[in-house]
Amino acid sequence: MILKPLLERKETLMKKFENILIASDIDGTVLWKSRYIHPRNFEKLRYFCENGGHFSLATGRSHKDVFVIAEKLRPYINMPCILCNGSYLFDAVTEKILNPHYLNPIPLIEAFKAVKSKYDDVGMRAGIHRGFLCPEEDSVAIGFLKDSNLEHLAVVRPINDFADEKIFKAVFVSEDAHKLLSLQSEFQECYGKEFNITTSDKTILEILPAGVSKTTQFPYLKKLYPHTELWCIGDFHNDVEMLRGADVAVCPENAVDEIKKICRLHMCHCKDGALAEMIDAIEKKIDGYLI
Repeated sequence: MILKPLLERKETLMKKFENILIASDIDGTVLWKSRYIHPRNFEKLRYFCENGGHFSLATGRSHKDVFVIAEKLRPYINMPCILCNGSYLFDAVTEKILNPHYLNPIPLIEAFKAVKSKYDDVGMRAGIHRGFLCPEEDSVAIGFLKDSNLEHLAVVRPINDFADEKIFKAVFVSEDAHKLLSLQSEFQECYGKEFNITTSDKTILEILPAGVSKTTQFPYLKKLYPHTELWCIGDFHNDVEMLRGADVAVCPENAVDEIKKICRLHMCHCKDGALAEMIDAIEKKIDGYLI
C-alpha cells in the first residue's frame, strides 16, 4: 500500500529546467556563417528539453525561412518562436501565427520609393504571410534571396500593391555597410515616429512597426508560461531590447560591443557552442553555484 503514493509523488516532481525559458537568436548566436551549428548545442538542447526546459528562437527571420536555415533546431523547439524581430509569435507545432503586429504600408511605400530614387543599388523587401514581397525589377532584393536559396519565396508585385498586404516587417539590403549606416540615419530622421529601425546584420537594415521589438512578445510568453525565468542570448543590435528585457541576458564572445555591455553572462564564440555553454550556466545556477 505504501508503494503507490511514493510512485505518484515521484511522477509529480518538477523536472530540473521546467521553470526555464530560453529565447535564442540564430545568426551569429547558434548558427555561424549561415551554415554551421556546433554539435554540442544539439546534445545540450536535448538534455535541456528532456528535463523540462522550454526552448525557442528569437530572430529577424520569418516562419517561411527560419526552418530552411535552421532545420536541425526544429525538433528542440517546444514553445512559440519570436519571429520578424518581435512582429509575431509562431507555434512550430501547429504552424499558427500568434499575436501579430503589422506595418503601416502607406508610409512604407513612400519610404521605399524615396530610397530607390536615391540608392539604386539598395534592395528592398517586405515580410508577409506567404513569403517575401519584392518590388518589380528589384534585382538587388532578388539577388540577396537567391544567395540564401530563398528565391522561391519571392512574391514580386508593383510597389503600390504593397498597400493591400499585411506586412510584418521590411528590410533594406546592400553589400555596402557604410551606405546602410547613412540610410539608417536618414530613415530615422524621416520615419522614426512611424517605425522602429534597427539592424540585424551589417548588410540588413530592419524596419519594424512602431514600438515593436523582440521584447514585445515577452508578456504573451509569460502568460503562457507563468512563474518562469526567461534567459535570452543574442549577438547583434536587433537583440538589444530583448536582452534588456530578459531575466538573464547572455551573449556569445563574437557579439558586438553594445550587446556585451548589456549582458550579465558572456559565453564562448558562436562557432564553439555558446548556446550549449549557456545551458551549462543555467544548470549551475539551479544547482546553487555562483555564475
